[in-house]
Amino acid sequence: MHSLLADIEAEERLGGLAMEFRGTRSTELRREIADQYASAVDRLIRSGHWCEMPAPEDQLPDAWMPQSFFEYWSRRTREAASRPASSAVNP
Repeated sequence: MHSLLADIEAEERLGGLAMEFRGTRSTELRREIADQYASAVDRLIRSGHWCEMPAPEDQLPDAWMPQSFFEYWSRRTREAASRPASSAVNP
């Protein structure tokens, strides 16, 4: 069963992991953090409810970001661009 609370926790976890990543120079520890980050990203993608890209400070450096992150947000951006703009808001 899908849990909105679990999604919120996963989104918040991204920021914590990014901060932890920036706080260490150990390549081994950075790999472990990047793996945890990738797991949280995969969970958010699978949820089908990930609607807001993390702020830059909540992301890892590009070279450490999981490929699935870029694929997901590229696809979302293309889908949003292909939708017709609505001139009226439905009440």
